[in-house]
Amino acid sequence: MKGIIFKMSKKITLALAMIGLSSTALAGAPGNNVVPPSGITLIAPVSTGNWNIGLEALYMQSDTNFQYASLPVGINEDGEIQTNNQTVNSDWNWGGEVDVSYIFPGSARDISGSYTYLNQDGSESITDVPGPTTKIIGVGLTGIPDLPLTTGVDADVDQTLNAATLTVGQFVTVGNRVGLHPFGGLQFADIDTRNQARYDAVAPISGQEVLTGNYNASSEFEGIGPRAGMDAHVLIGCGFSLVGTMAGALLVGNMDSNFNIDEGALAATPFKSKDDSYTAIVPELDAKVGLNYMYAFNPATSMDVQLGYEVVDYFNAENNDFIDSFAVNSVNSSSDFNYNGPYLRLQLNVV
Repeated sequence: MKGIIFKMSKKITLALAMIGLSSTALAGAPGNNVVPPSGITLIAPVSTGNWNIGLEALYMQSDTNFQYASLPVGINEDGEIQTNNQTVNSDWNWGGEVDVSYIFPGSARDISGSYTYLNQDGSESITDVPGPTTKIIGVGLTGIPDLPLTTGVDADVDQTLNAATLTVGQFVTVGNRVGLHPFGGLQFADIDTRNQARYDAVAPISGQEVLTGNYNASSEFEGIGPRAGMDAHVLIGCGFSLVGTMAGALLVGNMDSNFNIDEGALAATPFKSKDDSYTAIVPELDAKVGLNYMYAFNPATSMDVQLGYEVVDYFNAENNDFIDSFAVNSVNSSSDFNYNGPYLRLQLNVV
């Protein structure tokens, strides 16, 4: 009887030991992958909070352009003047982004805030275009019969973006190499666009260069709305991983625009002006892909270095007002504000 009791006690002790070993394996250490019986892979909660501070250098170019003139290039067989539209595009310019996120202790949830600044500008000019058949036709000046001969033009475009986001997210891993981070929150954007062109010519009698036209147009959108997206990374090895983000927002806010034409001192057509303000809806989409390298200084501090490419588009975020030649009516049109280019990111992680 004592032998039977001893054997049963030994079996119970071994079973309890196995259960304890299994519990230790399932519990994991902070930050390790945990595989519960359901087969869903999660990230084990950490016992302390984790701060992430990121800085991004943006080298971007906007695809938005300003069409400032039409330049006649010849006459076809029907006697019609053929023209080429002249546009000024933004140059490649530097911008920046700063963001801070905090991962809450005891969970894999985080809260993140970011601020982005970008200024895009560019200029073009046409000088010394001779002859009446090659007269420059300025934007908004077409069809005015008393407009003097225009033989030169200087055009500028300037676009400024100030944007901020506040989001919350959840970290999830799939297997041992893939990590996902769905997030949602709010996004704010202030997009200020200014287009300007100055037209000039040589006066027939005095031979002096005079102003024949001056075009100024500005548009500013300020809006806020919901934002959602997904970050993803795939571990390659040796600290390297492929990373990517896809996100979007729907912004609602105020669109202010101003449009002015001054035909110059030699023209009889008076100065024209138009101001407009209305509520606008601006969808936004952005995506980025890159290569990330993580270096751990110690168990509590690490650094991420990331190089990638980013594409951003704010739909119908710029209002373009055009007044026809006889000021009978006006036409409102809009265009996208977008930019794309490489970025370099540094992120400090502190537990």
